[in-house]
Formats: sequence, structure tokens, C-alpha cells
Amino acid sequence: MEQDVEVMTKTVEELLRGEALEEAVELVSSIHPADQAELFWHLEPELRQSFLALLSAEGLAHLLEYLEDEQRAEVVEKMPRASLARVLDRMNNDVAADILHDLPPSERARVLSTMSTATEVTPLLEHAEESAGGIMTRGFVALHAEMAAQDAITYLRLRQPNVEEAYYLYVMDAVNRLEGVVSLRQLVVAPPHTPIREIMSRDVISVGPETDQEECARLIQRYRLRALPVVDEDRRLLGITTMDDAMAVISEEATEDMYRIVGLPAQESVFDPVTVSARRRLPWLFLNILTALAAAGMVNAFKGTIAQVAAVAVFMPMVAGLGGNAGIQTITLVVREIALGEIELRDARRVLIKEVTMGLLKGIIFGVVVGLVAWAWQVNWTLGLVVGLAMLLNMLVAGFSGAVIPLGLRWLRLDPALASGILLTAVTDVLGFFFLLGLATLFVV
Repeated sequence: MEQDVEVMTKTVEELLRGEALEEAVELVSSIHPADQAELFWHLEPELRQSFLALLSAEGLAHLLEYLEDEQRAEVVEKMPRASLARVLDRMNNDVAADILHDLPPSERARVLSTMSTATEVTPLLEHAEESAGGIMTRGFVALHAEMAAQDAITYLRLRQPNVEEAYYLYVMDAVNRLEGVVSLRQLVVAPPHTPIREIMSRDVISVGPETDQEECARLIQRYRLRALPVVDEDRRLLGITTMDDAMAVISEEATEDMYRIVGLPAQESVFDPVTVSARRRLPWLFLNILTALAAAGMVNAFKGTIAQVAAVAVFMPMVAGLGGNAGIQTITLVVREIALGEIELRDARRVLIKEVTMGLLKGIIFGVVVGLVAWAWQVNWTLGLVVGLAMLLNMLVAGFSGAVIPLGLRWLRLDPALASGILLTAVTDVLGFFFLLGLATLFVV
């Protein structure tokens, strides 16, 4: 939004409270739907319905396409179902299908019964939301291989497809199976009477409808595609997933992985009610209590050592904290590369060797530094040696655990980001305390 969001929000709120509806409509209509979505969520809750009333069915459709899933669900819940059908008719098929997926079956059937685009949207409801079939759109241009280039251009003028549909033109054989693809540029520069068969590419990258959305996004990103065709077992074209879909998936999955590393649900937002956020966050924190109790139990087991050498307690947070931070670095890297398909289970040995080596390197460097600090501070070379060795060992554990935890979760067919941070912190805390206090018991007491 060109203007400051807070200023724009205040202006719209003043117009709505003053019932200056014509001015409000004019102002809101001049804003891009993406900015309308941001503005809408910054409005006072009691004014949001008034804001929605300013928009036409087409305007509502554009707004819903830019709202986050949680925000969109809140708006849809309050919309009359007859109005919702008109709005969905003006949306991209895949977004309309996502909204219908979230409705109770009876309401979904009622809305579909009054939609003019029901025949295009209904097939998308057969597929899981996070699959290629769930995110695809049925808007594509199909040509036959024997058409001449000039006939294809004439067809495009009559069809008037949007930009996403026209970038790639899909070529079908006599029984409507996907045979090739031709770009709009290839078509325009080809001699008028050239058959499509002669300029098309037969090397078409495609996916099945049940392919995971992350895999679709990876293919689009890897091969720099503008769209990816979705085909059935007989290679009949069902729809396409676009670059916009891929960008949304990448953003969604990156957020989900980042949240899950620290035990947050993917749908969490700072604007959610306190009761909702508490219900989502507290379970993982209860798990964190259990891991903290394990660390506390380890400290309790060496309370005699701490009583005799109180100085060792000074270095406990340092050994555990640095180990935890080093492990989080490894986990973040491994989870990201698993998500991008750059690491598979067959790469586990190479990843482990690399991260354990890094742990050894970091352990030597920080072990020497912290050991020298402990020696100089406490004037006790034995304590310095103990702290340095504990740091070295915990850095090795951090490197090993940072790689093993996400790879192990992947092997168990669980999300690699699933609370990896909490598990890693538990390991580095418990073992960090064990190394430090155990070595102190052996060499200092």
C-alpha cells in the first residue's frame, strides 16, 4: 500500500463511522485487493462487516483471494450462502474449491447448486487440499497437433484467455491425451501455416492429481515453469498449477516449517484471540516442561558437586545455551533442504558426517575460548579444562542431534519440522549439564 497502513485504516474507519459511504466506496475501490486485505484485517472488528458491504461480488472475490486462510474462513462464515455462491463464481476455481472444502457437506452442496461454475469447481473437490489436484485450476488452453499456427492464434483471439492460461498452450492427440506443449511466443513467431506438431515440445513435465503440493512447487521452481500440467493415469489433462500457486505453497510451507520447529501451529497469528492462541501454544509448552524437568533432574543428580564447586553453576547456561543454538542452526538448515527436496534419506550419512565435523570444529573453537575464560575468571585450570571439554562434547551432540532429529522424523514419515527445536533443546540441555557436572565430579571434586 502506497500510503501508511495506519493512516489509511484510520481514514476508512472515520468514513464508515460517519456513514460517508460514497467516499468510502470510492477510496476502497482505488486500492489493490492485496492492500484491501491488509486494510480489512487492521480495521476495528465491529467495522469489518461495513467494509465488506462496500464491495461488489467481484470485489469480494478478489478480497477473499488475498486474505489468509483463517481470515477468509471468518469472512465466509458470516456470508449468506446465496451471496457466497455469486462470489465464488467470480473467483479462481482452485480458491473457490478451497473455500468449499471448509464448508459442512450440506452447506457445500447448497452453495454448489446455485453456482454457475459448479461444473468446473466440483472436480477439484475430489482431491486433497494440499495435492496437485487440490491447488490446480481448470483454466488452460488446449490445441490439437494438426492445427496450423495461424488457426491457433485465431482460436486464442476468440477464446480470450487470461495471462496465466495463455502462457503455455497444451497440445492434445486424437483422443485428448497430453502430447506436447507450445509457448505463446513460439506460436506467434512461427510461419502461419506451420502445424502445431512441428513447433511443440514433447518433453512435458507433468504430475498426477495426488502429487503433494510441495513437490509441485519444487518442480515449478527447479524447471522455472510458469505452469505445471496435472494429468490422470491416461495422460488426460485435468488442470494446471501455476507459478502463483507455487509461490503461495512455498510461503505456506516455509511458515509452517518455521513455526513447527518451535512448536507453533501453522495457522497461528498475532491477531488471533488470546484464548485461541493459548489453546494452540500450551500443549507444546507442556512438552517443554517435561524436557525441562529432565534437565532439572540431571542437575539434581549432581547437586553435591554443585555444592562443593559452586563456580561450575556459572557455566551451565553457557554450555547448554551455545549447544542449543548450534543445534538449531543445523536443524534449520536440514529442515529447509528436506522441504526443498535437496536432502533425501540416502544422503543421511553424508549429512551426519558434515554436521558432526562442524560440531567438532565449533566445539574445539568455543571449548578453547570458554575454557580459557573459566581458567582466567576462576583461577582454576582444572575447571577451565572441564568447561572446555563439556563445551566440545555438547557441540558434537548438537551437530549430531540437529541432523538426526529431522532425518529421523522424515524416516518415520512425520513432518521433519515437528517440534524439532524442542527435542533438540532437551537433548543439548540434559547432556550439556551431564557433561559439565559429570566431568566436574571426576576432575574437580
